[in-house]
Amino acid sequence: MVEFDSPNPFFQVDLLTGSSNLVSFSKALDNNFENDMLEVVSLIAVDVYQLRDINQIKGFDYGDSLLRWLGIAIKDETGANVYRISGDNFVAVLIGGKHRKHEAAARKLFDRLNSEAQQLELDLPVVRMVVLHFPDGTPLNPSVVWKNLNEKIEVTSREEPFKVFDADTSEADTATLKAIELMAKRIETLGGTLQYTFKLAYTDPVSGAPNMLAIQRRLDLLLSEAILESKQLSLFLIDGDNLKQYNNNGYEAGDDVIRKITQTLGAALRPGDFLGRWRMGDEFIIILPATTADQAGMVAERLRTTVEQASYGWLYPTSISIGIAYYPKHGYTAGQLLEAAQKALASAKMTGKNRVVVAR
Repeated sequence: MVEFDSPNPFFQVDLLTGSSNLVSFSKALDNNFENDMLEVVSLIAVDVYQLRDINQIKGFDYGDSLLRWLGIAIKDETGANVYRISGDNFVAVLIGGKHRKHEAAARKLFDRLNSEAQQLELDLPVVRMVVLHFPDGTPLNPSVVWKNLNEKIEVTSREEPFKVFDADTSEADTATLKAIELMAKRIETLGGTLQYTFKLAYTDPVSGAPNMLAIQRRLDLLLSEAILESKQLSLFLIDGDNLKQYNNNGYEAGDDVIRKITQTLGAALRPGDFLGRWRMGDEFIIILPATTADQAGMVAERLRTTVEQASYGWLYPTSISIGIAYYPKHGYTAGQLLEAAQKALASAKMTGKNRVVVAR
């Protein structure tokens, strides 16, 4: 299961797009993006053109779907670490190789975004893009990087939406660089506060796993990726069997078994799989990107067996029932997949529990 500082993977990730967030960018920049060999670096800055107008004309849901698409497309095209550093700005960090290859990758990305935007009947250009080349052999000065990002994107326009620059690495303007340095430190300080806020907002307090709000965001993102990349996606709804006996021993016993099931499922998942607590009872959800129905069935059986065996050391032996749905067979929206998985789960419960059922 994907993790950062807790079972909830969202504290340094932008929930809407799946890109790393501003706090993550600031920390990575301070660490020179782990470029210990001081290889050549280029930053591709992407500004979503007239996002405010798009939100006003087409609605915020449409604007969110546009941002989600951009985050996925930038990562897919560049293969680089991608950060959403503001509401309408992304940065992709390319390390190693040659500047001309970075520039070619940026141009290919720019052309792809506008080509796909045209198919979506969006006004062109859909983005403004700046490529910033930094020299090799020298660590990045975070204040210099921020200064270049802020200045260079502003010289693009509808008429000239794509530009390439050798970054201005001069540190002569000490007053400006000092002000930017202070701003960056405040971002990191704010980041600590935001992480705590995110923990409260997106984490189930009993299990420590992502809650329903986080689940919905993650499901929307992963389903968008599956659709854009023509990949399958599988979804499990899981219910603990006969857990009432735990609650009969007190709510602490009930909470404890929820934590045990969470830990057992999480430890048995593959890298990239996602686990959350569904609603507030004894249900869980698992999302498996790029997973076929056959693969999902094998994973589900392994999870069912693992919980059953682990529970022999708990207060009461228990089991789980699992309903499976997958894209595209069972739907093209999160609601359709959840409904199909819920029906499959209900069938598993009615036919004896402790079993896996695939939606019809």
